[in-house]
Amino acid sequence: MNVISRIQFPRMPETSGLYMKFDEGTSLSPCVDETKVMFHQNTIVSFNTYFHSFYEKFYGKYTELKSVYYLLALEGHFIVSLYREHHEQDERELIYKESFENCQPGEPIKILLPHSWLDEDAGRVYLEIMCLSKEGFFTEGYVATDEKPLREVSLGIITCTFKKEAYIKKTVDNLLKDNFIKCKNFKIFIVDNGKTLKEQDFYHSNVQLIPNRNLGGSGGFTRGLYEALQEDKYTHFLFMDDDIELNSESIYRLFTLYEYAKDDFAVAGGWLDLAKKHMLYEAGAFYGEKHDSLGYKAFSVNPLKRNLDLQNSTFLNSLLKEEDFDYGGFWFFSCSQEVVKKIGLLMPFFIQRDDIEFCLRIKKYAGNKIIFFPPISVWHEPSYAISKQPAWLIYYVWRNSLITSCIHSSLKYMDAIKHILRSLIIELFFFNYSYAVMLVKGFEDCMKGPAFLQSIDAETLHSTILELSKRYESQTLSCDNYLVEDFYQKPEESSWKKIISILTLNGHLLPSFLISDSQALVVSAPGHSKEWLKGFAKRKVLMFKEEKNTFYQYELNQWAGIKLLSRFLKIAMTGVIKWSFISRHWKNASKELVSIKFWQAYFGLTT
Repeated sequence: MNVISRIQFPRMPETSGLYMKFDEGTSLSPCVDETKVMFHQNTIVSFNTYFHSFYEKFYGKYTELKSVYYLLALEGHFIVSLYREHHEQDERELIYKESFENCQPGEPIKILLPHSWLDEDAGRVYLEIMCLSKEGFFTEGYVATDEKPLREVSLGIITCTFKKEAYIKKTVDNLLKDNFIKCKNFKIFIVDNGKTLKEQDFYHSNVQLIPNRNLGGSGGFTRGLYEALQEDKYTHFLFMDDDIELNSESIYRLFTLYEYAKDDFAVAGGWLDLAKKHMLYEAGAFYGEKHDSLGYKAFSVNPLKRNLDLQNSTFLNSLLKEEDFDYGGFWFFSCSQEVVKKIGLLMPFFIQRDDIEFCLRIKKYAGNKIIFFPPISVWHEPSYAISKQPAWLIYYVWRNSLITSCIHSSLKYMDAIKHILRSLIIELFFFNYSYAVMLVKGFEDCMKGPAFLQSIDAETLHSTILELSKRYESQTLSCDNYLVEDFYQKPEESSWKKIISILTLNGHLLPSFLISDSQALVVSAPGHSKEWLKGFAKRKVLMFKEEKNTFYQYELNQWAGIKLLSRFLKIAMTGVIKWSFISRHWKNASKELVSIKFWQAYFGLTT
């Protein structure tokens, strides 16, 4: 018997609905040695849940498995039913039902999944267990097969951290305590960019701590990947962020998935919302400029499966619909050694868009598919829970997006300028000079070409960017002193005001005596695209960002706004001549930038 996946018990109340659904007469009974489900007569436990649905459609498509069955350890008299559901169908189909009397924990019952799970009509299946005796117990369960794995899988698990010691220690402890994973071949490479961890914290043969210069996420992940490649014994690699909450079952299922895989594919794990643990926040994404026909903007990231309530069966069924997305984030992303040998390591981006660029190469040069395989997922903090995005991050977003476009797309220069200018104008109209200066700096550094990344020290550059981002500090204000309703007043939309506002850069070009000392109240939310009109000829803008439920205050600095726009226009004008050369140069240099030789020098490991 080889276990494909395990039926696990919920560890905390807020995630209970992702594991099991209980009747009023059933409950978890924590014991000294194990946890059990305790039944009363005629009560039911359903496994119509995210973690315990068997997505037969995916296993039939991506693995060579032909025969799969459930093993259940029960005590008492039961009826066990097996149901199937499909995408965009409301009714469930009963595909198996049988009574079992005098079940004993040491004699597990076996339920063979009907052969129809390999048909084109396959979907999502799950168990329901009904107790017929006065009381009963369920102690453990598995999805298993008698087929031998097609290959031995060894996994290099790579995570990098910067002063998030508690998360890393918890993740490593979680993995090392899992008895099923102990039987697998794996090693955890922890790259410590902050150099705050100690070797005695990870005294285990399956863990290697690697102190590293602060080269950002891309430098940290690449250092771990480099060290794993040197050992030359891992068939697959898994990238995981440091600040995730991990259920080790996701890694166990990743092992079995690759052990029986038909072909070579990459796996993008789902991003579960750490603040609302029953919500799926993202499962793969499009990179916008490749999908203009869908109405996406250049450089934008467009997540799939956003904000799905995984306690709802309809949403569980919607996961059956596959989409050929462009990338999966490094909160949980795996690929084979063969892929890495074909495409190279990561780009030296420091942070932001490194995972996007890497995935675009996987699809473009390696020709491999990237799949989201439910329910392989981790919990991660959602972007809306971060009250304020640091301004320095904007530099890396724009610089790396432009570089990625140079390497992987045929984006025309004027289209690029249009998108950059539009974003810059919006920031200037709201007096958000911190973001504006980062955007201009990112554009400027991209136009310097690959020699810029090849020659500059990443830590020194990051220090410079941090200082530059603090030049125009905005304020984050408490919500207590404001009425949110006041922010939703519609702006005046007279055509003359709109024209004058644009011509004067929303007041930047007006004489100082025409600037009012009053404060504009604006809202940043979908459907509020004309809010910038409210800031015309005002001294301050108070912005309410609906998603983050936070207020920000920005103050007019006429000279700063004019200077930043002039600086951008100067770069844009020279770029008309240089763009095709710069784009070609980035594309040609990209192979060197992802090579072992380049990264050895970057890490200072050359002898």
